[in-house]
Amino acid sequence: MQEVFKISNLDQIRLLSDPFKLGILQAFAEGERTTSEVAEVLGQPVTKLYRHVDALHDAGLLKITREKKKRGTIERHFQAVGQRFEADHSLFSSESDEDAVAIRDVLRAGEDEIVDAIRRSDDSEDGKVTLVRMRLKGSPARLAELQQQLTHWVESVQQDDEPQDGESMIEAGVLVAFYPIDEDKR
Repeated sequence: MQEVFKISNLDQIRLLSDPFKLGILQAFAEGERTTSEVAEVLGQPVTKLYRHVDALHDAGLLKITREKKKRGTIERHFQAVGQRFEADHSLFSSESDEDAVAIRDVLRAGEDEIVDAIRRSDDSEDGKVTLVRMRLKGSPARLAELQQQLTHWVESVQQDDEPQDGESMIEAGVLVAFYPIDEDKR
């Protein structure tokens, strides 16, 4: 498995804009598993996962690591092709409407999760929501340093953490964008 897999087409981005498919891919990124094993991890019926797993495999985001015969069928083990996924910037270099639609799909999926989290939020540590949108000004060197720090942070939080002393694991969502602002389009 590659550490970083570059997403090479907009169809892959559209697939990953679906939180359910993203959760499936994340489970397969943790190690080689069958669809049944991922269904158990996600607490979903296995029949709900088959078409999503097929779509991720057909898009090149999952690979079959082994197959074995089991009760007259073939049981497939899958693994994500990368531990982390990044969009190839060239996908968004043209000014086509298709690019904008793909980006909006990703943002809308994040928006739905964020709005739901805010509605469910409370004052407990597990229920807090942090939402920040800001514009920064700084020298090119300072902004490059901030972007590098952000990238380093993203890489560090994606490393597997093991629960400590029977502590349970919970999941959190993060939506990160660091981009230059076109002064002409203000």
